[in-house]
Amino acid sequence: MEGKKTPRAKKTTNESKSDDLYKIQENATHSVNYLYSTFDALKEQGEYNFYGVIYDASFPQEETNSGKYSCTIKLIDQSINCLSKDFNENIIYLTIKSTEKENIPYIHKIGDIIRVHRGFYSPKNKRNIYLNVCKDNKTKGTWCIYSTYENSYEPYSCSNKKFVVEQQDKQIIDNYKNWIKNYLNKDKSLLYPYQIKLEQRFNDGNNQDLLVHVVKKAELNDRLVLFIQDETDGCELHTYKYYNFIKENDIIRIRSYKLFDNNALILNEFGNILVVPQNSNCEKEIINAMTKKLKQIQNK
Repeated sequence: MEGKKTPRAKKTTNESKSDDLYKIQENATHSVNYLYSTFDALKEQGEYNFYGVIYDASFPQEETNSGKYSCTIKLIDQSINCLSKDFNENIIYLTIKSTEKENIPYIHKIGDIIRVHRGFYSPKNKRNIYLNVCKDNKTKGTWCIYSTYENSYEPYSCSNKKFVVEQQDKQIIDNYKNWIKNYLNKDKSLLYPYQIKLEQRFNDGNNQDLLVHVVKKAELNDRLVLFIQDETDGCELHTYKYYNFIKENDIIRIRSYKLFDNNALILNEFGNILVVPQNSNCEKEIINAMTKKLKQIQNK
């Protein structure tokens, strides 16, 4: 939550009502509790504050002819997730835009927690939320991202450097951390409809996704090379040095790749690489599949 602002002129009745949408109460120490909505409560078009868990994300890109940067993040929460009915129709698509590149989040890991203030919900086609983050700290909306797997209430990335974490936020963050760790242990907690196996990479065209194990990585002068495998095959992934946060033995989700040659892949324009949380069911599935395949080869 943002820091306390300087006093302003007296507000109109409509402005006061607008503020009431976000504030529950202001206590004697002048800290402000915000009202947060769960995804199943988003019914009418309008502005909302909410917490969500990152399910998927595109890589930030500069939009053609707009002068803005943007990325789209798919979100779940306790009320809308892969185990819910009509998941594909109810998942939240959060699009963040700004003229400043540093106001766009770079997502590293599936399962991290995002807090959004003043996101505009528009349910016309999909369940979309739009967040415009303006330059010079004159923000219409803000976001903070917290690591699910670190013992900290400090966000590791934030659009507003004057963020504040109230006691209410700590309780919400704790609840989300406990929920997502339990949720990711369940079967089919992560489902991606365009995901294929490595052996299918030759005949499925572009814009497919992969879930693979990083065997090794090598940093060259102009790029990073990841040597990847699943239980069906192995190859190389050539990408930006930005992805150097990926470690050997990580399980990663490659979002939207294309074939460079038979033994090398590259990312599509809006592709991304996200690390799958350790000890999640998704990670265990691919490790078990590779272990089973290795035993079959050894027994031949």
